[in-house]
Amino acid sequence: MSDAVQQIKDKLSILDVISPYVELHKAGKNFKGKSPFSAEKTPSFYVSPDRGMYYCFSTSQGGDMFNFIQAMEGVDFKEALKILAQKAGVELVPEDPKKRSERERLYAALEAATVFYEEQLPKEAEAVSYLKRRGVKEETIAKWRIGFAPGPPKAGWREAKDALEGQGFTKDELLKAGIIKSAEGGKEPFDVFRDRVMFPMAEPSGKVVAFSGRILHPDEKAPKYVNSPETVLYKKSELLFGYDKAKEGIRKLNFSLIVEGQFDVVMCHQAGYHNAVAVSGTALTQHHVQLLERLSDKVVLALDADRAGIAAMKKAAEVMLRRGLDVKVAEMPLGKDPADMIVENAADFKKVIGHSVHVIEFMLHVIIHEEKDERTMKRRAREEVIPFILLLPDRIDQEHFVGKVATAIDTTVDAVRFELERLREQATERPASESRTSTPVAKRPNTATNMPQKAYVYLLAAVEVIEPAVAKKVTAAITEIETLGDLQQPDESERAGVLFTLEQQFATMPPLAVAEDVVAKLNQLRVGLIRRRLATLRAELLEQAATLGEVAPEQVLATIKEFETELREPAYQTETFLAT
Repeated sequence: MSDAVQQIKDKLSILDVISPYVELHKAGKNFKGKSPFSAEKTPSFYVSPDRGMYYCFSTSQGGDMFNFIQAMEGVDFKEALKILAQKAGVELVPEDPKKRSERERLYAALEAATVFYEEQLPKEAEAVSYLKRRGVKEETIAKWRIGFAPGPPKAGWREAKDALEGQGFTKDELLKAGIIKSAEGGKEPFDVFRDRVMFPMAEPSGKVVAFSGRILHPDEKAPKYVNSPETVLYKKSELLFGYDKAKEGIRKLNFSLIVEGQFDVVMCHQAGYHNAVAVSGTALTQHHVQLLERLSDKVVLALDADRAGIAAMKKAAEVMLRRGLDVKVAEMPLGKDPADMIVENAADFKKVIGHSVHVIEFMLHVIIHEEKDERTMKRRAREEVIPFILLLPDRIDQEHFVGKVATAIDTTVDAVRFELERLREQATERPASESRTSTPVAKRPNTATNMPQKAYVYLLAAVEVIEPAVAKKVTAAITEIETLGDLQQPDESERAGVLFTLEQQFATMPPLAVAEDVVAKLNQLRVGLIRRRLATLRAELLEQAATLGEVAPEQVLATIKEFETELREPAYQTETFLAT
């Protein structure tokens, strides 16, 4: 695939890819326009034809043409590759033609099943009547391709199977697509979905990969909802219901609206919230969050207000806060879901969404409402709310919610801050191999641990925009310093952001000031890596001393002494560095 990627980049300029989406204007050697990811008035979206990169300062995302298509179309890399290959006229050679053919047959079977269910819906008056009672309009039924799977008590167990086999699909294909399932005792396989209102579930590109069926005639032995089993095309941890239709809405409204079920998603879109999605048959996963954060870093959760809904909200919030998203909660009336509210009064639902509060404030409201005993309420706030503050990536934001918690539970800011620091210390002391408990633990704060990595990313970008002669010396220094510790290569978005920022900064700075800046970062990288290594060695020293008793770990002591000596050695000086 790397050959195909290079062929595409050779044939297409990044301007060719971005121009259909963004109106760009020349800005020096770059191009500039308004962000396609947010509704901004002042342009902050930059494109560099020379480097084949873009960066959006308003949403802090960037990369190459493949990253751009992934973000705009809400697809993964493989789909972006297909889109750009078609645009460039590059033929993609499948790695395994047999597997590709099998997948295409499964897609075809699922599409045929969707059509079959659509055709059955008008024939079942009760299903049509049910959808009308739920407030679903005809145009919404058509848009979402809602159908009906016939089955007992009015039909047989193999209606879809017989119809699709009649179109040439084999039993094996229908089993692999999750449309039918095996029967015991050597009997014929039968339909997975029977007597159910059907909601097709699509991947980001819009292709149907699974179904969710709501039973029409309730049966004590049958669950209310049945989802397709996982297949080669459908992974419940990766699919968000409605995402294929919500991509543009999330970008325009600049937030994702996460609800619980298919009816909630459908009715939200019908009411104008074209940014609504739902998980199906699983809790929100990191993969789900990655899909959403491509389009916006803001999320509103509109889940049921019962205990199960609140528990789901906490789990979802933890995953999203860890990724740095801004998470709010719409405080739904008890016993009401979005679909019900929209049918009764869409304006009330709009108010609930408009008055959504940060997840930390929501959890405080819940605890204060549930606990009448003041001491129990404060204990729950300490155990359930304060750990979530640690997940916030911004210290200023953390301080804001420290004040909110103190006010809500009638205690001092110092008391809340003390508990926060206690948890922070526990988080940094926790061994890396220890599995995470149910209590959320924040990533280590941006102290010396992160400082060398930031300096490293800065320097890698700087060598691309400073004078070649200086860049050569900086590169040699970086290579020497890299031996002191492990460093990670930045991803495309981070690299693009730093590159565009430095390019603009250095353009207005005298050459000597640029050199001083770069040399300061070299010193920062060197010192940071040495201190990181010393911290590790001292921890090892303590561990060995505890294990070996009076036996001195001489080798560790000697290494520590070497690094302490190196830390005292003269650092890089601008004048001497430039003169060498």
